[in-house]
Formats: sequence, structure tokens, C-alpha cells
Amino acid sequence: MPAMTHRPFLARMLEQRCFFMFLALLALLVTMPFVVDSLLGRALVGLLNLLILLTAVAAVGRSRLSFLVAVALGLPTLAFQLLALASGLRGHLTLSWSFGAAFYAYAIAHLLHYVLRRDEMTADKLYGAVAAYIMIAIFWAYLFGVLQYFHPGAFALYGSPTTMNLADLIFYSFTVLTTAGFGDITPVLIQSRFPTILEAVTGVMYVAILIARLTGVYPVVGPKS
Repeated sequence: MPAMTHRPFLARMLEQRCFFMFLALLALLVTMPFVVDSLLGRALVGLLNLLILLTAVAAVGRSRLSFLVAVALGLPTLAFQLLALASGLRGHLTLSWSFGAAFYAYAIAHLLHYVLRRDEMTADKLYGAVAAYIMIAIFWAYLFGVLQYFHPGAFALYGSPTTMNLADLIFYSFTVLTTAGFGDITPVLIQSRFPTILEAVTGVMYVAILIARLTGVYPVVGPKS
């Protein structure tokens, strides 16, 4: 009898994988500004990243191959993040961000294939669309983090060259993705300016494509004659 009780709950969880991934991403964005400056805070961010990795693997791992690829990219991301926490070396952090960018790119591709598929639009797909948008911003944040490691001074804070932490990188990435305009962080080198352009174009195209998809699913119904 207990097994019969648990099965519908587990089935609902599997049907709403994107919803749980969206919650994990939202928890990261809400928590990060308050904890990023301490060692304990960075450990908490690491745990939230683990939760995102688990929910993302569950969301995109709808076949054995996609599951294995997601795990193969996700484990090094987490491992190098733990090494960076233990050693304090930026090299380990950069490796974590590199694998993280690859993992997010793979997850985004699978999410978009799921969301834009020509079949019934569900609530889980809508959560997947929002989750993919957030993941695009974090993907570019990781790329910018790797870029600043190889090109120090690629970004400036209030006009002075700076090395950004992950919270700053995510803030900058969302500023670019939403085309809200530059604030206190600006790209200085050409190596950072052109990726910034690409992210801005990605943000505009994503919204346009998603609106077109939703318009196709929910056509406007005119008044009956």
C-alpha cells in the first residue's frame, strides 16, 4: 500500500522535472548575494550548484546517453569547485567554470529541444523555458569567468580593471542578456566586448523565438461571425 502511495508522487516529480530545476536556479540567484563573500557562503553556493546539477541531469537525462553525458560534464564541474574551495587556486576555479559552461550548454540544448518541440505545451515546458533563460545567463557568466582568467583586466568596475567573482559575473551576464544597459561593470578589452555582443544577440533572439513558439501553440481566436 505505501508503494502505491509513493508511485503517483514520484510520477509527478518526474513530470515536473523542469519545475524543480527552476526552483534550484531561483534559490541560487536569491541566496548568492548574501553568502558569496565567506568560505561558508561559497560552500553553500557549491551545494546549490550540486542541486542544480542534479535537477538538470534529471531534466535532460531522458535517455541513457544524455544522462551519461550530463553526468560526465557535471562531475568535473563539482570536483574542481571543491578543489577550488580547498586550495583557493583560481586555476581550479577556472577549470570548474569551463566544465560548468560545457554542462550548461549541453543542458540548454536539451531543454530547448524539449521546450520548442511541436507537441502539447505543458506547465513543465514553460518552467523549462524560464530555466533555460536563467541557464543561458549562467553559461555566459562562466565563459566570462574563464575569459578574465586568460585576459586579466578584460572587465572594469567603475572604470578600474577588476577580477569578478561568480556573483559579479552573473550580475553582468543578466545585464547583457536582458539588454538592460551597462551599469558599474563594463567590458574593456576586445576579447570581452565581442562575447558581450553575442550574449546580447542571444537574449533578443531567445525571447523572439519563444514568443513565436507560444504564438503557434496559443493562436489568437477572433470573434465569431
